[in-house]
Amino acid sequence: MFAVIPARNEASRIASAIRNVRLAGATRILVVVNGCHDGTREVVHALQAGDLTMLTFREALGVDVPRAIGAAYAYSRGARHVLFYDGDLIGQHRDELARLVRSAQRFDVDLALTDTYGIAHDAQEARDTLIRLRYELNHKLGLSARLGLSNPAHGPHIVSRRLMREVPLAYFAKPPLLLTSAVQQGLHIDTLAHIAHARLGSAHKGPAHYERIRETIIGDLLEALCLTQDRPPSRELRGLAFDGYNSERRFDLLERFVQSLQKKTPLL
Repeated sequence: MFAVIPARNEASRIASAIRNVRLAGATRILVVVNGCHDGTREVVHALQAGDLTMLTFREALGVDVPRAIGAAYAYSRGARHVLFYDGDLIGQHRDELARLVRSAQRFDVDLALTDTYGIAHDAQEARDTLIRLRYELNHKLGLSARLGLSNPAHGPHIVSRRLMREVPLAYFAKPPLLLTSAVQQGLHIDTLAHIAHARLGSAHKGPAHYERIRETIIGDLLEALCLTQDRPPSRELRGLAFDGYNSERRFDLLERFVQSLQKKTPLL
């Protein structure tokens, strides 16, 4: 199992994240360090061993773009399955994470998700736009009964090599699009772990950051709903545009990285 850990200014947390994926069964670990102004790079460097690789980007890559970077790198190295695990997670959930890793490989699941919400009661009627759109997307994909509110935008998840081959790489940076494309490609998708959000142990970065993350995910969900209907992508809902951090995503750096990989690995 290959693990990809995005990290931006996580010097106090990244060691715990690396330890968690190691204990869960990851045998190769890639940390994508980007836009850091603390000691994240130095902490990872001190932990480097035969199973750990670090990619460093001076500039911030933007929300979830490190996942796409990691997916491209792991695929080029022959990874059969890849676990995505955020660098700020320090919660006590190692048993569930290990179960996710084992089950994804045992049942050959192409997209194995973590349920962080629990049973979705009347989610389609929820006042919270994010919750309602998560439910609406899974319902339109025919997966609401199986997935509930699960989505690769939230919580540890695992993808197969088959998915990495079939789904556009840029969709790794917009997780609801990754889910939608995986369904359209007829891939095997399931929720294989249950970890309450509070037990993830993610960092609290203030209300302004939280709101922008919400807007980012809402916009991604709106784009995914467009994809289900074969419509041009839009991040607008009732006259409001949900950009969040979307405009800060560095797809140009992703493209440049992929080009450099292709020069080294022509068959990528």
